[in-house]
Amino acid sequence: MFYDYPRANVPQQSQSGSRATQSRLVQRAADLIGYHVKINRGGPDMVEGTLLAIPSDYLVLNTKDGTIYVNSAHVKSMTEVSKSASTGNRSTARSFLSASSFHSLLSRLRHQFIQINRGGPEKIDGFLADVNTDSLLVVMNREVVRIPVYHIKTVNASGKNKNQKNKNQSGGSQSGGQKSGGQKSGGQKSGNQKSGKKNNRSGGWSQHGNHSGKSR
Repeated sequence: MFYDYPRANVPQQSQSGSRATQSRLVQRAADLIGYHVKINRGGPDMVEGTLLAIPSDYLVLNTKDGTIYVNSAHVKSMTEVSKSASTGNRSTARSFLSASSFHSLLSRLRHQFIQINRGGPEKIDGFLADVNTDSLLVVMNREVVRIPVYHIKTVNASGKNKNQKNKNQSGGSQSGGQKSGGQKSGGQKSGNQKSGKKNNRSGGWSQHGNHSGKSR
């Protein structure tokens, strides 16, 4: 089944003005890279963490929940939390995805489990099946959900990716153990066969010796 979010009915002139303001805000935010910041004031849209980078039209934050990618089109405000808190966190060593645009970033997350938006009714947690020009196809609870790119405020890789990887590795280890056990069993069987042959040959020599003694 397909579910579409309603498109925002916003005048084109208003959208252009808002995007220009957001662009200037993001440009000024470059001075806060490495600092602990809060994006937006509250509610499910708020993201708080260390600003790692601004690769293009999105921001990268290291939060308590991991690496979060924020669509700059939905950044309404940005606040430096505190200088004392940011001093110790002034680091960009954590790895993250860098792309030429937010849409390109989404393409790099294809075929992974992701979380879209931080909370509220717009939160989506599922498998990113495909990325189209203006929408995503996400599999969630065995249903296919179509999500317009414009409505994506934040995105991050889900912890389900690690769980799936661990399951695959665990399955491979079990398979290898069974195979090794079979080899050991085969080795024991082969050893018994060799021992049996040796005993038979030895028995044959004893009989031959007794027979020779009777002749004498």
